[in-house]
Amino acid sequence: MRNIDAITVHPEIQDGAPVFSGTRIRIETFFDYLRIGVSLNEFLDEFPSITHDQAMEVYHLANQQFTPDQIRSMVSGPDTTLAPGAGRVYAAA
Repeated sequence: MRNIDAITVHPEIQDGAPVFSGTRIRIETFFDYLRIGVSLNEFLDEFPSITHDQAMEVYHLANQQFTPDQIRSMVSGPDTTLAPGAGRVYAAA
């Protein structure tokens, strides 16, 4: 398992979707914002409960092309064999 402090996965928070630690804001939401061209600072302005360090940690995972499903596996399960860029990407609910 990788140590990713910025992300929490818990079955009772957002149905087990990866969220920014200490919040209920899904990682998928961040990915969606990046996909439509919103800057990191604009995202942080919209979600002030997320720290810059948290956003940067997840931003680096996004740049490595990890999907929310892969991130969930890395945070909540044993070491994953998924390669960056493989797997599915889905929109935030």
